[in-house]
Amino acid sequence: MSRDRSASDPGNHLAPPEPEIRRSRIGPAPMVAGIALLALLAAACDTQTPLERLQAQLDTYPEYSVVLQDMNEDLFGYSHQYQVVVGAPQAGSDELVYREAVLDWQQVDSGTYERYQPFLGMVVLSKSPGGNVDQDAHPPGYRQVGDERYGQWREDSSGRSFWEFYGQYALLSHIMGGFGRPIYRDDWNGYRDARGRGQTYYGPAAPGGGRTYGTNGSATRQTRPDFFRRQQARQASQSRSFGQRVSSRMAGGMRSFGK
Repeated sequence: MSRDRSASDPGNHLAPPEPEIRRSRIGPAPMVAGIALLALLAAACDTQTPLERLQAQLDTYPEYSVVLQDMNEDLFGYSHQYQVVVGAPQAGSDELVYREAVLDWQQVDSGTYERYQPFLGMVVLSKSPGGNVDQDAHPPGYRQVGDERYGQWREDSSGRSFWEFYGQYALLSHIMGGFGRPIYRDDWNGYRDARGRGQTYYGPAAPGGGRTYGTNGSATRQTRPDFFRRQQARQASQSRSFGQRVSSRMAGGMRSFGK
C-alpha cells in the first residue's frame, strides 16, 4: 500500500494529499466527508495555535491521532508539519475506517516551537473512542495498549509479557511511527507511571542509554533523517558564520595594531 504525502521540503505549500484507507481488509470505501478539508485554517488574526485549530476541526471524529511529523527552524521563522490519522464510522457497521494524511507546513511562534521541540515523531494530540482528548505527548501506539478493542497481552518464549495488536491496529501503529520493537508490559507500566507523575514518557531506554522516542530518540533518528540533516546543515552554517565573524574581528584588530 503506497502512502501519498506532501514533499518534506519546508518550502512546499501544496494542498495536503487525499488520505487513504488504512484498513486493507475493508476494501474501497467512499471518502469520509470533510477529511479532504483537513488543511488548517489560516487566519491572520487568529490567536489559536495550529494544534488548537486542528483539534476543533477533528472534533466530529470518534477517534484520531496527531503526530508531530516534522519541524523546521530557519530565517523565515518556525514551522510544524503534522500527520493525522482519523477513524471514521463506516455505514452499516461498528467498524471504523482509518485514513491518514500528512498536512502542509504550518507556521508556529517561537514559544510553541520550543514547547514541542522534544516531541518529534510522537503523538501530540489524540482522541479515544470514548471521547477523551489527550494533549500529552506519548510514543505512537502506547495509548491503545491495554485496551482490548486493539489487542491483547501475550507472552514470548521467555515468559515476558508483551502487547499484541490485532492485525489492522498493528498496521495503524506502524503508520503513526511505532518502531518494530514490541511494547512490553514493563514499558507500558513505565508509561503509566510517568503519566501519573505528570512526566513525558519517551519509551524504554535505547541500547547504550538515551531515549527511544522524541527528538533525541534513537528510533526518531532512523525514521526522520531529513530533520537531522537540516539540523546538521544549520549548525554547520552557524559555525561557519561565527568563524567568519571571529576572523574578521581579528583581522581588523591586527590592522589597528599595525597602525
